[in-house]
Amino acid sequence: MDIPKLLFNLREEASCPVCQDILRDPRYLPCLHSFCLNCLINWHRASGGQVDLRCPKCQVRCRLPASGYLKDLPTSFFLSGFIDALTIKQSDKTRVICGNCDKKTSKTSYCFECCKFYCDECLIGHNIIRSYKDHRVLAVKDFQEKDYEVVVKRPVFCSRKGHEKEELKFFCKICPENSVCQTCVILDHAGHQVTLIQEEAEAQKIELADLTETPKKTLKAKMKMVTQIDEDYAQLVQRSEDMLRDVDVFVDNLIRRLQEESQNIKSAVENETKKSLESLTTKKTAIQVEIKRIELALEKAEKLLTQSTDAEVIQLKKPLQIILERVGQVQPVERDPESLFELFFVENNKILETINSGGIGLLKFSTDAKECVAEGKGLCEGTVGREAQFNLTTRNATAEQCYSKKDNVTVDLRDERGQEGITTFLANDNKNGTYKISYFPTFEGKCNLSVKVNGQHIRGSPFSVFIKSFNVKPVLSFGKYGSNDGMVMYPWGVAVNSRDEIAVTSYHKVQIFDCKGNFLRSFGRQGSAKGHFQSPKGIAFGKDKNIYVADNGNHRIQVFNEEGMYLSIFGGLQYPCGLSLNSNGNIIVADNGNNFIKVFSPDGKVLTTIGGPSSLSLPVHCVKSGDYLIVSDYGDHSVKAFTREGYYKYQFGTRGKGNGEFNRPYCLSVTKSGHLLVCDQCNHRVQVFELNGKFLGKFGKEGSNIGEFKNPFSVALLSNGQIVVSDNENHRIQIFD
Repeated sequence: MDIPKLLFNLREEASCPVCQDILRDPRYLPCLHSFCLNCLINWHRASGGQVDLRCPKCQVRCRLPASGYLKDLPTSFFLSGFIDALTIKQSDKTRVICGNCDKKTSKTSYCFECCKFYCDECLIGHNIIRSYKDHRVLAVKDFQEKDYEVVVKRPVFCSRKGHEKEELKFFCKICPENSVCQTCVILDHAGHQVTLIQEEAEAQKIELADLTETPKKTLKAKMKMVTQIDEDYAQLVQRSEDMLRDVDVFVDNLIRRLQEESQNIKSAVENETKKSLESLTTKKTAIQVEIKRIELALEKAEKLLTQSTDAEVIQLKKPLQIILERVGQVQPVERDPESLFELFFVENNKILETINSGGIGLLKFSTDAKECVAEGKGLCEGTVGREAQFNLTTRNATAEQCYSKKDNVTVDLRDERGQEGITTFLANDNKNGTYKISYFPTFEGKCNLSVKVNGQHIRGSPFSVFIKSFNVKPVLSFGKYGSNDGMVMYPWGVAVNSRDEIAVTSYHKVQIFDCKGNFLRSFGRQGSAKGHFQSPKGIAFGKDKNIYVADNGNHRIQVFNEEGMYLSIFGGLQYPCGLSLNSNGNIIVADNGNNFIKVFSPDGKVLTTIGGPSSLSLPVHCVKSGDYLIVSDYGDHSVKAFTREGYYKYQFGTRGKGNGEFNRPYCLSVTKSGHLLVCDQCNHRVQVFELNGKFLGKFGKEGSNIGEFKNPFSVALLSNGQIVVSDNENHRIQIFD
């Protein structure tokens, strides 16, 4: 048994998938999933109490025990060992309950035969019992790795009444209940073919190993198919985007050419009109001069007739007669038909006929190789320790005809002093005329990046890039283990209001702190009445300053004013976890027990239901960003995106420890710059992504020092951009800059 790995994942293994807490009285279903007995009872009651039970995790229908009581389900002794091991591991921070007197104490010992914890007083009584003299007892503070293995591999005892202290040591090949204790062999299996359980287990292990071979091959084949589908999907999306871009370019060129032709015709119209207008203006001016002369002549004649003496009339008649005869000879100017023209726009119907009959283009596959030109575009900025990319684009050719995996693509990144700073690179053949070169810079500052294909620099290479560090620094930590105000025992949800007050859910209550970690106020206590809590989880502030709390164990959402006074309640949920509010003030709830995301109006009416067992497996939190709802899927170790109408769009992440991989993702938050923060719980870190799933960076690792985590659950943002994280098993809140 890999004890270090076991201890690393101990809390995950010992947690109930329903309540998310440490298993209490663990029982397993025929599908082999284990839950708290009380959680199964509540789950069965909520589902209507049918003769069968749908597994809360895999949704498989399981028959109830013959008695009809869930308490008769098999006890998971293996998980009971995990729970004891976790109790021992956490004993330096939490007091342990004595298995005899139920007293909590920090000084306790563990009996490997009794499988119980004993306080110092009860241990004395244990040791004086003669039949217990050979029991091995060890103080929990002295436990080593080998001791944990003994605890986990605790013996399995008979379930028959009166045999509870008898270990199952034999296997009966005749009876249905094969594993039996010594007493069962004597009383009920006389004459039966009985072997040691260890011998039978070894034989059955071999059979099970053989049975797993075919599923392993099937799994490998299906995983290969999924990988191929993902590759085909990405290529199809990229090709579609390229074709859309080509259509836009063609249409833009067509529009530009049509606009040029339109402008040429308009210019010709303006020029011809200008010439005709100038001619008409000249003629008009000449006529107006003649009109003036006639008017002057007539004016003189009028004066002569009305104002002059008889002698002047006789004297001036002759010159006036000459003037009148001269102006009278000017004939009225007739309208010149040639000075007018009628402009007509004669449409080129062939263009319309071409578009109407054949459209603006066709979709077809290119097979003829043409001239290929590669060029690159440098990055404005990169980040130390993070993958950076740029493109090689090809013109007038398909990707297969330009560069292939056989081509020698080399990348060289150096700082201004010539120091090499590249750790690895990858040339991706996207089969669409675009190649992405990925590299991982290892230093800061201005650098030169050169790319060669078959020994020749691509156009634009070398590029000038600037590399900066990805760095998140812890600036504050507050809280410690305890149930008093100001202490945060296993903090779960965090939220921040407009005044930068930090709300924290922990130990059946809500506490409010200022941004410096000073305790301000609290409300709530354990219970099921209004205003009371049973394991509160998610929390959020509304624009109306109200506080919304996911009351997990009571299967409801409670609403309080900013001072903590109870206002209202709504439900229809099973173990609600994270919650958030959208821009309309609607409440988005992760209905963990039903595998749904539900959107409620402020008055508690269901507006939208998203997901379900077919697309979500234990959703923990959902936030809205743009047109998408982003969901952390705890059971699927991934983050998934849905439209507001509930249609699945994409997902990213698989189980693992690498960059962009998850081990039980919990709560989310979106920064002002549009980056997604994900609490990667069992990897003890927070990861940062673009909303499309591209990994940007991470911070934190397992530990109890400042800046380290033990199961980060929730994350929120202060107005200055600082990051608030609930550090669950370190019983504190940390703030990062």
